[in-house]
Amino acid sequence: MDCEEDAYQTRNERLEESQRLSSRMRHSWESGDFWIIYAARNNFAFDAIYWNKIDQRFFGSNKSDDNICDVWKKRLHLLEPEEKEMMDKYVDLKLQENETRLLSWDPDQYTLEYMAKMEA
Repeated sequence: MDCEEDAYQTRNERLEESQRLSSRMRHSWESGDFWIIYAARNNFAFDAIYWNKIDQRFFGSNKSDDNICDVWKKRLHLLEPEEKEMMDKYVDLKLQENETRLLSWDPDQYTLEYMAKMEA
């Protein structure tokens, strides 16, 4: 707020309360809206932001002695049976893809042959 006030006073202007961004920013931070917007705009951080900030805002505490990676299991009851079935099918599909897909870090035939020569 002080920075906003200083910026306007140097121009001999008075900042109206409705023009202040600091109060909107404070409200966004306090309400948790900031994290929703941040997660939506920065998808690389969505998972961490969701489980640490957003989930508990809407569904209650997700803290437990369990591994933080297993917190999602506490929310499965919120899904409809059809949604659970669709999720299971999607996971199965992804696991099947991983069995047949050549990953970029998997060695190709040339690399395997070179490694065999090095071991000999």
